[in-house]
Amino acid sequence: MKKENKTVHLLEAAMKYLKQMKQLTRYFKKDVEIETSIASLAEVLNCSERHVKTIVNYLAANHFIEWKTQRGRGKKPRIRLLYNLQEIELAEAKQFVELEKYQKAFGIVENLDLAVQSTFQQWFTKRLGINETNLLEKDKDILRYPFYETKLQMDPLFMLSRHDVHMVQQIFERLVEFNPSTGTVMPRIAHHFASEEGKSWTFYLRKGVLFHHGRELTSEDVKATFTRFLSEENIIKNVESIHCISDYVIEFNLKQANYLFPRYLASLKASIIPMDVINQNEAAFQNFPIGSGPYQLVRNDEELVSLDVFEKYYGLRPWLDRIEIIKAPSRFQLEQTHPILLTAPNGSWKKVMSMEEGADFITFNCRKEGPVKERDFRKILYQVIDPKEFCLPEEKLAYSFLTKKPVQQQVSIETETVREAAYDGELVIAAQEIREGVNHEREARILKKQLNNAGISARIELVHAADFKKSQILEKYDLFVSGIALSEDRLLSAIATIQSPQVAIYPCLPDGMKDHINQEVIKMMRIQKEEERWISYFAIEDILVEQHMLLFLNHRSHTVYESEDSEFMNIELDSNGRIDYRKVWRR
Repeated sequence: MKKENKTVHLLEAAMKYLKQMKQLTRYFKKDVEIETSIASLAEVLNCSERHVKTIVNYLAANHFIEWKTQRGRGKKPRIRLLYNLQEIELAEAKQFVELEKYQKAFGIVENLDLAVQSTFQQWFTKRLGINETNLLEKDKDILRYPFYETKLQMDPLFMLSRHDVHMVQQIFERLVEFNPSTGTVMPRIAHHFASEEGKSWTFYLRKGVLFHHGRELTSEDVKATFTRFLSEENIIKNVESIHCISDYVIEFNLKQANYLFPRYLASLKASIIPMDVINQNEAAFQNFPIGSGPYQLVRNDEELVSLDVFEKYYGLRPWLDRIEIIKAPSRFQLEQTHPILLTAPNGSWKKVMSMEEGADFITFNCRKEGPVKERDFRKILYQVIDPKEFCLPEEKLAYSFLTKKPVQQQVSIETETVREAAYDGELVIAAQEIREGVNHEREARILKKQLNNAGISARIELVHAADFKKSQILEKYDLFVSGIALSEDRLLSAIATIQSPQVAIYPCLPDGMKDHINQEVIKMMRIQKEEERWISYFAIEDILVEQHMLLFLNHRSHTVYESEDSEFMNIELDSNGRIDYRKVWRR
């Protein structure tokens, strides 16, 4: 306790005379008492003797130094440092954390000795998790956790990563929401919807739904949301017209009957945006979005992403008052001891693992001129590639985007036939990249090695996922290594994945296959039984596999650790491998 009190004093003193404190450690050693003089210290600190007296008195009063004056002519004062440079910089880093200047804190810590880094990390960890904090004389329950440094894309239309999706889910609302437990569409902003034979759909909006900037949401915002979509997007391409019947009633007229249409509107991509904010500055909206969801974004900079509960939210108020996501280097994400855990602090914590719906996969580009355009060559490549080598521990082989699909037998191929696959050219592999350091390079390297072993030369390039739809990308690469995680509406998400112009599947298919898939999806829209829809969907996957255009690799897994006696409830993973802030509460 005594040491802790000294540290508190040092934190208070650190900012005022930090530069001078550091300078003293370069001339004096910790715990070594030595004679000096005001004149000498004036030279060391590069200031006047009068100012030296002020500094010395302050540092002594705050227990940074011991300062002893001696009576008698010729007797010099004696100084003893109570902290060394590493301890001062540790205190400085802590103070920067207190001030929410995290990047400065992490920058200091990275240059400290390993033992001191460990001390900081233990201190930092205690500040994470769910804590009760007094703000403006009110107790607030705040969740803090470190996350990798990244630029989040929180515009629903341009989400890429799982974390993008997770943040959009907290900030925005949709007309309706899909309930995976019941397989039904539930009201959200729309309290009711109805259809005439699946071709005309009318949605009735709640009154008094407010955006975070205070304006009421109306049917015009709903219309503006959907007019932002590109014409080839699944959500909008079957829409003939959209009519705002009144402020609270909107009608969608479709080109063809689609009984899945409300489920399309349950997509997070269909989150309702405020048209006035978009019209004013769409670029600013992408960095600082405004929605009507349970949490509003209050800070998004190089230090922190902060969400506050939206007190005027039309639905049930979440228990957590604030979420603070600290942008941190990877080392500061490993020692988390709060209830939302990626590593277990001890053996008493329960490991909970879930297999992700979705898969890593390889697409064979059938549109680029070259050997991959030929089915016989693709067939041989298909057998050269061994998906088992792509699986990490606790992952499983994928035969579909869905984990529930029955296992299929893989056909072996004779070695002599494999040798015939070798050719003089070089295949170019595109490895999907979401952001720096988060990509499919590992999988691409495994693919390259397997091809090389079969006598096929190949090279790898990282390609940002947003660039997959560009024509110049399709003209350059033979194979695409990618991955996708499905949303809670597995069927709609799987269909959207195969048909999306932004995923490296549909753009790589020949026109005949695109037409076939489009016709099959149109048939699925008219089907009203879910079991029959799944049969039709799996038939699409099967033909892509049979034609050696798509090869599934592996399903990823997510692991979280929970305390058996935790006071926090609903600490569970959603479909993105994230904790839904809206559901967490304390007993």
